[in-house]
Amino acid sequence: MREVEPRRPPLEPADGLVHLAAIVGDPAGKRDPELTRAINIDASTRLAQEAGDAGVGHFIFVSTCSNYGVSDGDTLVTEDAELNPVSLYAETKVAVERFLAEKANGLPYTALRLATVYGSAPRMRFDLTVNQFTIEAFTEGVLSIFGEQFWRPYAHVDDIARAIVTVLGNPEASRRRTFNVGDSGENYTKRMMYELLKERLPELRAEWTTIDEDPRSYKVSFERIREELGFGVTKRVPDGMDEILSRARLGVYPDPMADRFRN
Repeated sequence: MREVEPRRPPLEPADGLVHLAAIVGDPAGKRDPELTRAINIDASTRLAQEAGDAGVGHFIFVSTCSNYGVSDGDTLVTEDAELNPVSLYAETKVAVERFLAEKANGLPYTALRLATVYGSAPRMRFDLTVNQFTIEAFTEGVLSIFGEQFWRPYAHVDDIARAIVTVLGNPEASRRRTFNVGDSGENYTKRMMYELLKERLPELRAEWTTIDEDPRSYKVSFERIREELGFGVTKRVPDGMDEILSRARLGVYPDPMADRFRN
């Protein structure tokens, strides 16, 4: 993504460009903060500049609801809420969003703040909460859980893909707009996830722990994308759990703890 010449042919001309490339997640970002900033901020802003110079009709930047950091658990935060990133990953996403809003010289863009993703995919990830809890509940029979009271929104990877297609298909309604991507009914705590899994695996146990890491807690509203673009999810967290459990029982994931399943 940081090499200029390979990027140029796809940009000219292009009706739309979806920018997902990044070092994703807190552990990966912490491993090399300088590289993370170079890729997530510097290369992303250069790409936006090049897209504007090439006349790209619609630049879609994939961001994250982690930008909200910590919020009042009784309130659903909207796209207009103050951003309060508490991780390097979220800081980089906020930086690019601000660049697009303030310095992108009229580039027609849309920022999509994704809920935490889950679900089966060709490049499976078991370091995302729903997927991780489900596979560990199945293989280990016990979950070590910290921050049981913290809220997060979740969305299936299939619905994330549908949301991007929806935005591409509605440029006039989505340009120069920011949308949370998910569903307002899909905010969960880890305790709620444990209870859902215990319904499916009655022998499941939990070990409740307290540590100070990862203080993010936010409940998010997704009404804007529903009202303005007509987008709604087709899958919910219990569906994702059932999907992974059914595949695990078929032996699809013989080595789910392998490094290739984690960022």
